[in-house]
Amino acid sequence: MHYFSIHTQEGDHLGFFIMLPDNESENPPQSGRFAVKLQSENPPQETAAVRALAACQHAETPLYWALEKDHVALFDDNAALGRIRGEYLTLAAGQTLLLNDLTGTL
Repeated sequence: MHYFSIHTQEGDHLGFFIMLPDNESENPPQSGRFAVKLQSENPPQETAAVRALAACQHAETPLYWALEKDHVALFDDNAALGRIRGEYLTLAAGQTLLLNDLTGTL
């Protein structure tokens, strides 16, 4: 399992991003599922990025990730939702957010 905090490029904390691999013995894992949890104490200001993350948080179908050439693709059963490359989460609508790796610090 891999945990990240999600931030705007201005540094505002939006919530958390969690990745679960399909096969934990693969190194590196090639695919799996992911979940989004928006911050609940001080809800982030409504923006296109927050709406897209909220849609992921409340998705009724599973959300998936898969390792591709130089990035991780994010998708559901019907469409691409975005991608991760380095520390950047780029949503399908074009917003770019920052991921801070929390794995090992919790």
